[in-house]
Amino acid sequence: MAIIQGKDGACALPSGNAALINTWSATFSHVVNDFTSFGNTGMVRQLGLPDIQGSAGGFMETGSSKDISLFGSEESSKTGQHTIGAAGAEMTLTIATGCTIVFSAIIDTISINSAVAGDASITFNFQMSDANGATVAWDD
Repeated sequence: MAIIQGKDGACALPSGNAALINTWSATFSHVVNDFTSFGNTGMVRQLGLPDIQGSAGGFMETGSSKDISLFGSEESSKTGQHTIGAAGAEMTLTIATGCTIVFSAIIDTISINSAVAGDASITFNFQMSDANGATVAWDD
């Protein structure tokens, strides 16, 4: 058994979103459906569809192929948040070598921060948009 370390992780954002990613976080959940009806003496619930939501953060990059167009319309030569389309695009979360979660995601929020001390960070919030769900690989 090997201990997983954060330094072995990675995050491949949907195409067009450029940053040096150094952190990501994801929440895995299911919709809970309430089927309680008159006459029940307790709640009746069943799990529904799975969901993944989270964020990935790091540092902004510059360069002709790494600029970020926040709304997809500032300059046609730049790519960004809305170039991935309403249906989403592939995203890969890596926990360690051989341990990945791949799914289609939309980037719904981008947060940018610039501090006088030198950090210029960026955070991408994502949500799963995948009718087939996520593909999980786990290296035993």
